[in-house]
Amino acid sequence: MLEIRIAICLVMLIIASIMDLKKREISDKVWIISGSIGIILLIIDHSNLDLFYAISLGIVSIIAYAIYGTGMFGGADAKALVVISLLLPYYEINNSIHNIPALTVLTNGVILTIVNVFHNIIRNSIDILRGNKIFDGFNEPLSRKILAFILGFKAKKINGYLFLMEDEGKRFRFHVNAYDDFVEDARDVWVTAALPFIIYMTIGFVIMLIYGDIVGSIITLLIR
Repeated sequence: MLEIRIAICLVMLIIASIMDLKKREISDKVWIISGSIGIILLIIDHSNLDLFYAISLGIVSIIAYAIYGTGMFGGADAKALVVISLLLPYYEINNSIHNIPALTVLTNGVILTIVNVFHNIIRNSIDILRGNKIFDGFNEPLSRKILAFILGFKAKKINGYLFLMEDEGKRFRFHVNAYDDFVEDARDVWVTAALPFIIYMTIGFVIMLIYGDIVGSIITLLIR
């Protein structure tokens, strides 16, 4: 039964990732169907994990709703976490201190987004080496320029799904909401990538199965 649960989770996340890449929107049917299967499996596979089901679903639901409320990620990401906790409430995860798959998928996904930070740093560094004045017109303190250097980049033209990271007064805006409009018809502006977080979650799920909990591994190394 465990293999079935894992397979359904993986298929669900892959389908959601494809939808997010193509349309930047995921149909609620994905969560409704997957969640319904999770409930059916719970009824069929009645076991001593009932209490863990309640704990896992409760913790994950609270965390998902809290993060969604901040605008850090969209409703689809929150729904994905809740459905994962329904389908797979417990799993023996390497280096994990909690063995709640949805939480590990979340933290693994967050760690993976650091790749985007490296992309920004490399891109901005290349721009500066080419002699481009990427902060031209911005009368901002050094600390905010460093933050912008890490979180975004100056786009000569808009290509892809991007959020505007500056206002009309040439000041950086770092509180980007998942429901902000994408930038259109703009040139030479600071932007930050609209991360399709569900894709990071999908990769994070695979990493959980193969390797385990990245954050747990880091904690283990630090306390040794």
